[in-house]
Amino acid sequence: MSRYLFLIPLLFLLSCSPKLTPFTSDLIEQNRWQEDDLKKIQFYLSQDIVLEREIRQNSSEIVMGEIVMRDGREVDRITFRAGTPGVLVQQGRQERLAISFETGDDSRFLVFTPHPKRNGTFVLSARNWEKGSGQVNYGGSYYYTIPGSGLASLMVDLKASRSNTVRNREAKGRTVN
Repeated sequence: MSRYLFLIPLLFLLSCSPKLTPFTSDLIEQNRWQEDDLKKIQFYLSQDIVLEREIRQNSSEIVMGEIVMRDGREVDRITFRAGTPGVLVQQGRQERLAISFETGDDSRFLVFTPHPKRNGTFVLSARNWEKGSGQVNYGGSYYYTIPGSGLASLMVDLKASRSNTVRNREAKGRTVN
């Protein structure tokens, strides 16, 4: 019995962790959320996103990420881990959500759009998808996603709180006068 006592704190932590649900366009419609409402929502990534760009000789500015040597090239890599929290910095046309995962600079964001084949779940948006890799503008520079990053979607901690109000009254009956 005493060897199972270590499980109690673990179970407690697991029960307190958020239960993440895919963020869909249906949630926006059902709740009639506007941009100001969406800015109050904490978003999370469903899986890792990795962005890469080749650094040219003339360009030595690296803001975030790491420099990786590959085949004699310098590569700027930015990794967003699954579960990374983010916030809405702007809502574009056609349900485009610009989500920032870094503090201090609202120009560093990733764009997510609802995917019709995934029940309107907001997934990473990019240009020129080819063989699982797409091009994104991040902080004013163009990066390519590594294959698999395009499957990343937005998640939210959706707590189902139901408020039911029941008005109860009892008919006393009516008699003839």
